[in-house]
Amino acid sequence: MIQNKNILITGGNSGIGLFAIINLLKTKNNLYVVIKSELRKKEFLKIIDKYFEKNYLSKYLNIIENCDLSNLENIKKIKDFFIRKKILLDVVVLNAGLQYTGSFYPKVSKQSIELTFAVNHLAHFYLVNILKDLVRDKEESRIIITSSEVHDPNSSGGKVGKKAGLNNLVDFRKKVTGQFLNFNADESYKNSKLCNILFARELAKKLKISSSKISVITWAPGLVIPNDDSGFFRYSKRFNLFGYLIFSKVAKNILGISESIENAGRILSEIVLDSNLNNVGFIYLSNKLIARKKHKLVESNVSDEANSDELASKLWILSEEICGSFGFVILNI
Repeated sequence: MIQNKNILITGGNSGIGLFAIINLLKTKNNLYVVIKSELRKKEFLKIIDKYFEKNYLSKYLNIIENCDLSNLENIKKIKDFFIRKKILLDVVVLNAGLQYTGSFYPKVSKQSIELTFAVNHLAHFYLVNILKDLVRDKEESRIIITSSEVHDPNSSGGKVGKKAGLNNLVDFRKKVTGQFLNFNADESYKNSKLCNILFARELAKKLKISSSKISVITWAPGLVIPNDDSGFFRYSKRFNLFGYLIFSKVAKNILGISESIENAGRILSEIVLDSNLNNVGFIYLSNKLIARKKHKLVESNVSDEANSDELASKLWILSEEICGSFGFVILNI
């Protein structure tokens, strides 16, 4: 059993991340969990306390608290935490994500960036850039990004509703900052998942150029529907609760196309520690539905747009420019 790894995870206080943490804590690795607020921290610890003794948690669980990823000012708190404690990381799990499909109006971050883009992509882009030198350059080290099959307009989920598409970034900055041209909440989410993969591919390319052994792994957990009000759908449910309840019941109980939150968390914990994923450069894994209520994690192809080297490079540059426009300077990886 792999032990004593230092693992940072965002989006770990609920949903897939929560169950990944429960599994990872059992392996006696050191977990560093970014949590948005004191309330979220209390809710998280109330659940975790059911699984582990307090003395055990005091040894293996560490919380970086009051760190709202939608505000770029908070990202540096994470780096300062590890520098202050002189800790190097083995794994960075970028799992935080949100969507609010159904809303007619954009939500925005403190920097007035559309919230889906701000949290799902830009916060993680900035975090990786400022943390990279604190990640051990070893074959087993990895950066893991939770994406989604909906980044691909040809996937079953990607075909429903407004499709992902960055249009070669023409007017894209206006779509995510300031003017929010032709805002569509569903499209914003799908585009953020497309950005995840483009970012991961460009990151892997830059790491390879610098002869780094760190792997960049993206994965799609499938359609995961929680049994409570926490996790991924907590925002979108507010806009169409009745529709959500029907959709979740049909998906889980009738069609059998959804994945359980516990299984998705287990899969993420396995991706964190699987030695077969050492030094793979870039890889995209998808938790494919292979039969009713049965999924399998397999290496998959990304969409044509996500596979564009030119677009990946342009998105990286645009992300740097947006961060820089608010005074958050990126040092070249």
